[in-house]
Amino acid sequence: MSRSFSLRLRVTAVALTASACVLGGTVSAAQAAQTAPARAESVTATEMAKFMGSGTGASMGSAIESAANVAYVYAQAAGWQRSQCYLLGSEVRSTGTGWFTAVAQVFCQR
Repeated sequence: MSRSFSLRLRVTAVALTASACVLGGTVSAAQAAQTAPARAESVTATEMAKFMGSGTGASMGSAIESAANVAYVYAQAAGWQRSQCYLLGSEVRSTGTGWFTAVAQVFCQR
């Protein structure tokens, strides 16, 4: 019996026991495991992360692009693929000397 099948079987047994308690019946976990179906649905978890980067540029667009690229590099260094991430938001400010600074936030999900 594989580990994932065993885990699914235990999850099913707990679910059956909980539903029996709600309905007023009494079923032990061992009985629920014996009556559990051979195939159970798997449960998946979603992993999410946010990364921030900052950059500068001669225009607002180039500053945002620079900051976003830095945030994507941080995400890739943490093990995320670029296709799993997107630009969540950015903020641009003028330095007063013709240059712009930007902060960008990238959101990743898998």
